[in-house]
Amino acid sequence: MHLRSVFLALGLTAALSGCAGWQRIEIGDIAAGLPARQQVQVWSSGTSRAYHNVQIRGDSLIGVPFQLPLSCDSCRVAIPLASVDSLRQGNQETTGIVVVGIVALAVGFLIWAASQIPYT
Repeated sequence: MHLRSVFLALGLTAALSGCAGWQRIEIGDIAAGLPARQQVQVWSSGTSRAYHNVQIRGDSLIGVPFQLPLSCDSCRVAIPLASVDSLRQGNQETTGIVVVGIVALAVGFLIWAASQIPYT
């Protein structure tokens, strides 16, 4: 197999997987209103957590961990805005599906490329 084909496939996989998911947003975007099911990744003190049904109330960001139902009022988490480092919106499930699909395409390409090599 040509080494160039391998590097092309791996480079394409890495480039496309970077497009798979999350976009940075600002606190003002949340204050303006997001759909209840919109997942928001909240970065604070070097760690991230994903929430949905995210709202701004006073000086806090309120949300429900995305694995739990939107209707779970007792599950709500409040994070002081002062401790929020950054925010991203996206969808964790979609990101995983896209990455798996891209890897499957890359593997398929590598198998095809290997079958094109003439045996001597």
